[in-house]
Order: sequence, then C-alpha cells, then structure tokens
Amino acid sequence: MPGVHPPDPADASASACAVCGRPWPDEDDGRGWVHLEVTRSDEAEGLRFLDADFCTQQHAAQWLARPLPDPASAAPSAATWGDRLAAAWVVLLVVLTAALTGLGLWTAGGFVLGLL
Repeated sequence: MPGVHPPDPADASASACAVCGRPWPDEDDGRGWVHLEVTRSDEAEGLRFLDADFCTQQHAAQWLARPLPDPASAAPSAATWGDRLAAAWVVLLVVLTAALTGLGLWTAGGFVLGLL
C-alpha cells in the first residue's frame, strides 16, 4: 500500500499500537494500521505535534475519544561546529556575491558613462 511507512525503529513508542500495545507487524509492512498526527497551536510554544500508530481504526477512535496527552516538548538543540561552519560559509557567499555585484555595477556604470 503506497504511503504506508513503518515507524522509526529508534522510537520504541511508535513501534506498537498506542491502545493495546500490539507490535508493528514486520511481515506485511503494517497494512491496515492507522497513523494519526495531531497538530496543536499553542501561543507560547507555537505548533506542537503528537502522533501515534494504531492496529485498527477502532483503536484510533478509542484513543481520539479520550483527552489527548500533552505532546512532548521539543528539546532545544545546540549549534554544532558544523552548523557554525555552514552559517559562516553562507555569510561568506552572500558577502562575495554582494561585492561582485557591486563591482559589476561599477564597471557597467563606467562603461555607460564612457559612451556618453
């Protein structure tokens, strides 16, 4: 079935039905399973997401009938040296582009003024 993707094996909670705990079947790629993603808009924290997998549509309905659990807060990520290096590279490219654009405009302006 196109569009059916097994859960990430690193996420232990996503490998089982959120209602009964039945594990994700490896043999049929989870055909018949239901994946729900709930998006909440929180003024203080912006959009927060909650997703769960279910072995049947009835289990998804049972889960939705209950009060929704609080989504896990996203852990803040620290900038790595690779991130800083990529940012410095982008800044360097922007400055170089601006300098070459300025040089090109100066040269084109001098050429046009020379024709007059």
